[in-house]
Amino acid sequence: MKKEILNWLKNIEQQDGTPPAEVIVFNFGLLESDGGYMMYLVGGFEYSEEDDNWAIFDLPTKDYRYLQFPDDMQEESWENVLEIAETALKELEKEGELNKTLVRKAQALTTGFDDGDLIKIR
Repeated sequence: MKKEILNWLKNIEQQDGTPPAEVIVFNFGLLESDGGYMMYLVGGFEYSEEDDNWAIFDLPTKDYRYLQFPDDMQEESWENVLEIAETALKELEKEGELNKTLVRKAQALTTGFDDGDLIKIR
């Protein structure tokens, strides 16, 4: 999962370039679509640890902003998918790998399903 996330982030940066300095936070959003579990990336100009409303954005319109999870994850419960995504992102952060991607300058990184609580990665 970690390799897929890194490749996906590199592709987004190749497509969109480096985000402006005003983007201080990124959310690795999780959702279940007709095609199964997916992750998407959105950036924000504001962040609050106390109020997750900063992360309310329109979903990305570009297909490459979504990462379809592997087939073996599609049979998992949403709780397991959240745990797998959280673990992968926290390991990538701890290993310094996220600092090699477009999210390197972010003050905060989070993940979570759209209707749930956000989990802080950074």
